[in-house]
Amino acid sequence: MALQFRQLIINFDATSGRKQTEAATAVFGSRVRTAEAALKGYNIRYTNGDHHVLEEEIDLDITNVNNNAVTVAANFLLRDSSGNIDDPFRGFVQAVVIADVE
Repeated sequence: MALQFRQLIINFDATSGRKQTEAATAVFGSRVRTAEAALKGYNIRYTNGDHHVLEEEIDLDITNVNNNAVTVAANFLLRDSSGNIDDPFRGFVQAVVIADVE
C-alpha cells in the first residue's frame, strides 16, 4: 500500500437560484485502488452585499476513479435568511485527494 496526496481547487462562478456543483480531477503517478476526498479550505461569499446566513453547504464526493485519475465533485451552497437561493454567491473549495496507489 502506498498513499499519495493531491490538492485540487474547484472554483464556483457567481450563481443564484440553485446549489452549485463543479468537479475536478486529480492525477496520480500510478493506478488508484481506492480514494477519499477531504476539505482543506474554502471561500464562499455573496456578490451583492451583506446578508444574514441561514445555510452554508460544502460537500465532496468521489464520482469516478479511472486508472490513475480521481474525479471529485463539490456541492456548494450559500442561502440567506429569506430561505430562498435568490442572491448570487461565489467562491472556491480546496480539496485533498488521498489515494491508495499501486
